[in-house]
Amino acid sequence: MLPDEKAFQSLIDTVQGALLLLSPEDGRVFAANQLAAILLGVPHAELLGESFFQHLVNRADEQSLLDKLGTQGIVYNEAVTVQSRAGRRFEVQLSLRHIDFQRRVLMVSFSDRTELALLGRLLESERGALEKMLKLVRELKPAAEIGNPDDYLSGVLDMPALFAGLAQEVGRAGRYNQPLSAMLVSVEGVGGQELDAETAGYIRRMTGSLCLQSARDSDLVARRDDGCLLMVLPHTPLQGATRAARRLIAQFSRQRFSVGAEERNAAVCIGLTSLRRDETSLKPLIQRLDTALARSRAQGVNTLSRQP
Repeated sequence: MLPDEKAFQSLIDTVQGALLLLSPEDGRVFAANQLAAILLGVPHAELLGESFFQHLVNRADEQSLLDKLGTQGIVYNEAVTVQSRAGRRFEVQLSLRHIDFQRRVLMVSFSDRTELALLGRLLESERGALEKMLKLVRELKPAAEIGNPDDYLSGVLDMPALFAGLAQEVGRAGRYNQPLSAMLVSVEGVGGQELDAETAGYIRRMTGSLCLQSARDSDLVARRDDGCLLMVLPHTPLQGATRAARRLIAQFSRQRFSVGAEERNAAVCIGLTSLRRDETSLKPLIQRLDTALARSRAQGVNTLSRQP
């Protein structure tokens, strides 16, 4: 243990997930964070000195984990079942490795997958409810009246509505000498002609929703006929729009889309520009956005290009 045990305990208590340090000889715990004690249902003081491996539901997992550790040098996100002292069983993703910590120790970390599974079921339930709502909207309103129904549900504007709002923002920016920027977002890697209508609608709603989540109340978000999302950012200089674009890239890169039986990573290319002081027409701004997006696509996914 470190000379300052209180400081060390405070350090490991900040770790996300359960963390335990074991004696390699017998698997007994000599240090653990509070979350490990909570998940295992053992008071922290009693957990110290207790064998961690007794909490594995399948006791054969102990030898299997140690064998993998011996051959691979590390065990990462291994799915095992753990049991608390009170008998609650739960699935975890467990990692295991040896470290030199004043002496050689066995470090174990794991996270409870139960909450992730529950969240997955809740999201699937929400998706089902959204599909029912979408079906009802399609039955009650003609598509021509509400534009694309998937965009309608997610809150994404059609281009006529955006141009009406954009014309007002351009006029306001000119009158009050305020900055205005725009970005053109192309979502890559999750579309394709092989998608059925239901999956294509799901992706359309999700991509629109991700853009709206990154937008402010004053921003305008619409989808063009080519599938690209056009975002207008009033009162925002190009530098601020660049920061917003980078946040959007990070948000999309963390998102995975369910397409059939596979999970696909999302990626985007973004073109950026800002309104020039002498401009009163929207056409030059849109042309610069297309040019910037073409440059971003040439650079590769998850990139942005600015066309001042």
